[in-house]
Amino acid sequence: MRLTPLGTNGYMPSGTRQTMCFLVRYGDTALVLDAGTGLARMLDPRISAQVEECEGLDLVLSHFHLDHTIGLSYLPGLVPSLPVRIHAPGPPLVEADPAEALCRLIHPPLFPVPLPEFPMPLELIRVTGETHEVGGATLRLRCQTHPGGSIGVRLGDQLAYVTDTVADDMTVGFVAGVELLLHEVWTGAGGDPAAHGHSAADQVARIAREAGVRRLMPVHLHPARSPAELEALVRELEGSLEGSVDVLLPEEGRTYAVGGDLDAL
Repeated sequence: MRLTPLGTNGYMPSGTRQTMCFLVRYGDTALVLDAGTGLARMLDPRISAQVEECEGLDLVLSHFHLDHTIGLSYLPGLVPSLPVRIHAPGPPLVEADPAEALCRLIHPPLFPVPLPEFPMPLELIRVTGETHEVGGATLRLRCQTHPGGSIGVRLGDQLAYVTDTVADDMTVGFVAGVELLLHEVWTGAGGDPAAHGHSAADQVARIAREAGVRRLMPVHLHPARSPAELEALVRELEGSLEGSVDVLLPEEGRTYAVGGDLDAL
């Protein structure tokens, strides 16, 4: 399995960081977790080549907020002829119906071309259960507490993606023993992000430690954080974890091998 962070910010892009989007390659499958502004990084030939090797592109959305979905409007400029499957949560996992939400967003007057009229073969797949098949792999899903709802995603024992959620004790069992946990870290220790459905560093460190994950990658980063502040955030997480879990700050556009040592390729 290979992971390429394409966007790691929450809310808005800043500096060299885009909003939430992660490319995961396994077997012949190109799976993208969320479609924020980071999806535009597929214009990079090194990244687009990873997708073009596959027969199609699978997009899994955690929820429908703009920093996770606006990249869907880029698809005609990125993969105009590649088959695209959008796997989007519906009730009871989240509150919104995926077809209604996405066709409202990508439709005149907000976008010139309605989603069903995109030039590539496109399928919108409604996800409602606790498991879901994508490219021969079984994803495990769970409801999370966030305005409008969101879902956490686990891909076997290799990767778990947990963003846009309050720190939830139920996450411990969901991600237990996973090789790499991508978990949102919106504020530092002592912050109060719960009002907007987010998590603080000390809370996330406790979840990672109790779940026995091997590595933690903080994501959904606050756009106001400078590079120095992000390095300080990593040190804060490492201090809370006391060496029990490795912490890796994601570099957008860089590809990492997941499994064994988490090495940049």
